[in-house]
Amino acid sequence: MKRLFVVMLVIIVAGFAFGAGEHETPKEITVLHSPLGAFDYIEYATEKLQEDFPDVEVITMQADMSDGSTLTMDAQLAAGTPPNVYVDFIGRTSKYLVPEYALPLDEYIRDLDAYLPSALESYRTDGKLLGLPQPGGAQGMAVNMDIMREIGFEPSFDWKLEDFIEMAELVKAKYGGEKWATGMFAANQSGDYIINNWFPVFGAEWFADGYGYTTIAKTGGAKTYEFFQMLMENGYIPRDSASMNDSESYMQFGSGDIAAMGFFPGWVEVYQTSAISQGTLDTPFDVHFYPFPNGASTYISNSAIVVHETGTEQDVWAARFAEYVNDAYSQSEQSRAHVIPNRDDAEMLSDSEYVQQTADIVVQNGLMDVGLTQPFFARIRPQHFPVLQKVLNLEVTPEEAIAEYARRIDEAMNQ
Repeated sequence: MKRLFVVMLVIIVAGFAFGAGEHETPKEITVLHSPLGAFDYIEYATEKLQEDFPDVEVITMQADMSDGSTLTMDAQLAAGTPPNVYVDFIGRTSKYLVPEYALPLDEYIRDLDAYLPSALESYRTDGKLLGLPQPGGAQGMAVNMDIMREIGFEPSFDWKLEDFIEMAELVKAKYGGEKWATGMFAANQSGDYIINNWFPVFGAEWFADGYGYTTIAKTGGAKTYEFFQMLMENGYIPRDSASMNDSESYMQFGSGDIAAMGFFPGWVEVYQTSAISQGTLDTPFDVHFYPFPNGASTYISNSAIVVHETGTEQDVWAARFAEYVNDAYSQSEQSRAHVIPNRDDAEMLSDSEYVQQTADIVVQNGLMDVGLTQPFFARIRPQHFPVLQKVLNLEVTPEEAIAEYARRIDEAMNQ
């Protein structure tokens, strides 16, 4: 399937480039984008572009989100009329972040030095920058501060794994199995980013050597699984974690039964409100977001921008449009919707204290790379939870488990 998609791209893109060479380059670019929020960065970028190139028209189209797929983009590509700029959720744009389609942006974008280095790393293929990440929602470890006060423990931004284990033991001693140190689940792939954020705590990386194969086994993955089994054996997580889904675990946190776990800022009120309505929580508890222990990098979900390479002057206009979509002003305005900029010259304008806290985590600790920007991501994502179930059921050793997980990833990558 991967090879077929690449072959189709080569044929379609080659035909498009050939056709463009026969005629004068039109003074226009086309932009396909997903639905916009309160700040219209498409309109903003259009105005900025036309200050530089007054005679260039920008034709915009909103993608059909009816089934959550790349329906509109695929149709445009099949018709031989791919947009010059595509702006959408990274889980969709990643399909087109390939050399056969995307314009390398290093020589076009004038302000790359303003981006956090970790924000751009995963958008490079063979050293070439094939896309730009928009601001996104980052997770951190949401800590129930009411529980912390009850057990007499004070977490910190730079806490270590041994501090977390000390906290876990205090929770166990105080609540005797009625509350747990952290949440864990493995019923399906949903919410896997919460669990995956433990791997960087142990230095484990999925793609330390690029995207040809996974390095999760040789960079500390077994230590992560060893830690998970320790959590289970010591009663620091619920006994039925292997069969629990993400929503069930989130509700445990919302009900005040989990001391600390990976969470997104926008989820806190949602799950506390749900717990109150269900009668499992009386009043909201105090929450503060800290990094995962050991200065671990964190997960962020965002949209991305990919520019189609045509070999014409349109590439210059399209790349400049992409630059403006994502410049300091645009990212600052987008942050009002509680997303986090990935540029150090952008302002954080969200009024949410939780978002501010997770923004600090991103700035200080950087971003983890689970392959979200790669065309193969949808194939590798389902490979973890079956292995994790075995780990939590203590059916395999950490070494056996990480070897299986790595093998499954490599096989899925090369399908």
